[in-house]
Amino acid sequence: MAGASTTPLEWSEAARRQLQEQLDYVAAQGIAPPDLVLGRVAHAAELLERRPQIGTPGRVAGTREWPIKDSPLTMIYRVRKTKIQILAVVHQRRFFRGE
Repeated sequence: MAGASTTPLEWSEAARRQLQEQLDYVAAQGIAPPDLVLGRVAHAAELLERRPQIGTPGRVAGTREWPIKDSPLTMIYRVRKTKIQILAVVHQRRFFRGE
């Protein structure tokens, strides 16, 4: 998409740490190859830069949630005027269902 404007992403330290923890978890559980999941996260991040409102309103006021396609992960983020803050990357079953 030539000429499309993007909004820069800012990953919180917690989100970076959670992403690594989730990659370790999916590898240990044999859910999916970590490189495949990481590629899907990277693709989701690229789409998010172009379409910040792509997710749904989050459970916490002012946040949005976006399940990453073909992945057990969800990005939780906040849209600001000049950036998108990635607040968390959570495993859907473990985070939302309390496993």
